[in-house]
Amino acid sequence: MEDNTTYIFDNITVAIPDITMFEFITEGAILTLLGIMGIIGNVISLIILSKPEMRSSVNCGLQGLAFFDTIVLVSSVTMLGLHKLGYKLAILYRYTFEIFPFVVMVAYPIGLIAQTGSVWTTVGVTVERYVAVCHPLKARFLCTYRRARLFNLLIVVFAVCYNIPRFWEINVTEVMDPLTNSSVYIAKPSEFRMNKLYYKVYYIWLYLFVMYFIPFLTLAVLNISIWRAVQHANKDRQRLTRREEKEIGLAMMLICVVSIFFVCNILALLINILELFDLFVPALVRVSNLLVTFNSSINFVIYCIFGQKFKKMFLYMFCGFRRTKTKVLQALCK
Repeated sequence: MEDNTTYIFDNITVAIPDITMFEFITEGAILTLLGIMGIIGNVISLIILSKPEMRSSVNCGLQGLAFFDTIVLVSSVTMLGLHKLGYKLAILYRYTFEIFPFVVMVAYPIGLIAQTGSVWTTVGVTVERYVAVCHPLKARFLCTYRRARLFNLLIVVFAVCYNIPRFWEINVTEVMDPLTNSSVYIAKPSEFRMNKLYYKVYYIWLYLFVMYFIPFLTLAVLNISIWRAVQHANKDRQRLTRREEKEIGLAMMLICVVSIFFVCNILALLINILELFDLFVPALVRVSNLLVTFNSSINFVIYCIFGQKFKKMFLYMFCGFRRTKTKVLQALCK
């Protein structure tokens, strides 16, 4: 059972529920730790992928993905992690009840912009791998670094334009804490957000199509095609050129990225479908938020496992494996 803290504002009593221990552990402690680790991993990924030796169309897309995922994690930590910790930890009390409501007005729309960018960058990188593996003759023309940069820019523009209404979804209200006789602030949905037409059309249906139905279907179809092409190529592995082996290796890495994306986001899709029927299961939401945070944190590990070139550059830059620079660069160019 949740405890309630009562606040009074303009002679109106406002009950603000305390959080459960499950919520504190999942969205507070674990999410914050996971988010901070993910931010570090994504920043390292950005540094490595931006090196001239790593320049390629697929790595340009992965740079965009790391950029968006970093913003998603910063938003998650500030909106969920630190906020939840502040209910139980005195050191973060001021953040939760004084600073957070103003932070969330910015972090909420920015986080959704980044989430949209992350989803569609995943789609974009998948399209690039599909062309490279299934239509290699067209890849030299279509899969260029310049086109990848342009695609990243278009995703940014789309993500910002689609999420502009989010900036008007939250209001901040000042209330009195009768226990301390001091003002605290709470964030609550605005009248704009509570509009029934807006809620049904934009908040529910459009969000489902833009963030789930269309990208999920696209990713499923393209990755099945990529998987079949990889399986076919592996049967004649001795005939593969070095370039073809490299493309297949990158394709397998991307299949892993997309598989984790599906696993971590399928629960969020279920929650949004349940919301159509006014069904809300708090425990599912907590787990879903944790899975989405995990999804934005794990790609660095995947790159280290599957990306030989990425791993060599990481070891050279951060782990003291400093052979002569010439030998390292020769290894990276293979």
